[in-house]
Amino acid sequence: MAMHLHHRDTEVTETSIFDPIPTKAGLDQNSHRFGKGRNVSCTKRAKGLNLFREVTRNKFRATFSRLSLRLCGEILLVFFLVVLCACGYQLAGKSTHLPTGVTSLAIPTFNNQTLEPGIEVPLTQSFLREFMFDGRVKVLSSKEADTALEGGSKTFRIRSVSYNESGLVQEYEVVVTVDLTLTKSSGEIVWKENNLTEIRWYRASFGGVINEASKNSAVQELGKFMAERVKNRFFYDF
Repeated sequence: MAMHLHHRDTEVTETSIFDPIPTKAGLDQNSHRFGKGRNVSCTKRAKGLNLFREVTRNKFRATFSRLSLRLCGEILLVFFLVVLCACGYQLAGKSTHLPTGVTSLAIPTFNNQTLEPGIEVPLTQSFLREFMFDGRVKVLSSKEADTALEGGSKTFRIRSVSYNESGLVQEYEVVVTVDLTLTKSSGEIVWKENNLTEIRWYRASFGGVINEASKNSAVQELGKFMAERVKNRFFYDF
């Protein structure tokens, strides 16, 4: 009798460790819950992916817009530079407003009214070089040209402008003044200017030959700028 009760207790214990067998309704309910959670997760992922795509698309649009504006600005800048260069070339190289009756020009050697020997040579060369290189008016001899640009060096001054710690001159200033007259072969004066002045500085040196070379270089540069000023006025009828 005791063994039989023990057997029954064992059976009760063995059967109590198993969960109840789920029914079909329970399976359907669990499946519905699992599917619902999965759908919610997929929806969240889809929303996140769409948001990422939208942000990326907006960034791309903004970057493309900035690049487009920058590219358009650079194209417009290049266009305006080309136009300006073309206009400048036309004004400097083609447009002429010569004085009436002037078709050719002679530039005889300048007169030297100063105490500086040979100053007339670099000045005359500067004017000849400037007009010949420009090419808008023929530069001929005095016998062939219908107009002559005559000049005379009126003053030539050199003075020291700076000194070093020892009191020695570091830089000099050279000042040249000329008188210019544009005259037709008939003797008519077309244009005249007195006291046309240019100033240049040059560094001093302890060697006499080098100092003289620096002075001559300053005079040549001075004559070049003076000739350029007169040329610009010449081609715009003064």
